[in-house]
Amino acid sequence: MPAEGDGQEVSALYTPEGTSALYQWQRRLQTRLGNAAVLAMARRLGGISEARGHRVGAAIGTIMRRLSPRHYRIVLANLRQAFGEEREERELHALARACYAHLGKCLMEFIRLPKMSREEVKRIAEFQGAEHIEAALARGKGAILLTGHLGNWEMAGARIAAEGFPVVAIARAQRDSAITDYILQTREATGMKLYHRESAVRASLLALRSNELVGMLMDQNAGDDGVFVDFFGRLASTAPGASVFALKTEAAVLPTFGYRKPDNTHVITIDAPVPLIRTGDHRRDVLENTARYTKVVEERIRAHPEQWFWLHKRWKSRPPGERV
Repeated sequence: MPAEGDGQEVSALYTPEGTSALYQWQRRLQTRLGNAAVLAMARRLGGISEARGHRVGAAIGTIMRRLSPRHYRIVLANLRQAFGEEREERELHALARACYAHLGKCLMEFIRLPKMSREEVKRIAEFQGAEHIEAALARGKGAILLTGHLGNWEMAGARIAAEGFPVVAIARAQRDSAITDYILQTREATGMKLYHRESAVRASLLALRSNELVGMLMDQNAGDDGVFVDFFGRLASTAPGASVFALKTEAAVLPTFGYRKPDNTHVITIDAPVPLIRTGDHRRDVLENTARYTKVVEERIRAHPEQWFWLHKRWKSRPPGERV
């Protein structure tokens, strides 16, 4: 748990966002230009070769890092928060650069996904732990795939779907409808079933009761909707959905993560279910199970820190009453 006085340090972790109309306009413009660039690359580079795609992706990562100093500051702030007492500053900068190169490669792999056959997906992504999915589905209660933005999470979903397992993902609409449609179409092309976030609760329950797999990413700031649990030694607002659904349906919660190997192929692993805590106190059970799941996520990030999405303000929300 955080030591006394850490609240002030955490609340000052990120540079305050600008509030001027000009600043907000610049942010919106940056997002629109980024989305337009992705769509343009999707149209022109969908058939790019695997090797060239990785080279282009690494270059894109470098460009992303240099074009948005604001995001690079967020990445470094997060890395200092997680590893500041364990690693030297030069190591953190090296991790940041590696993170951007990895994300650029992920983007190009996502662009290539619609034209990739199931056989190609299987070739470039090794799959381990199918027996845990089979055991969970044999119970007839579905399974929750506990995951996060680690490795190429889109490739992980595509690889599981390539095995013929019924995978359901909850999609969050973007401000740009064109980019939203592109993301949905790409995911559906891999064999996944998509539901909009607005109907996430009902859709997830129906999927689990239909003995399907529901992917839940729980490594981002959940704001006022989250519960505060430890993440890299600091409290972080975390979505409690996996805990709520597991307690309600008794679906197995399977840690599901992927990581990139040095040769740019991937390994997707499904681990044994995380034991469910039941004490009879629902609020306590939600909190303790969410804390346990978050610890699993942290362990996987620690194993491959250069492959997590550090650009997100994970510790932005603070507990009520914490000093600011």
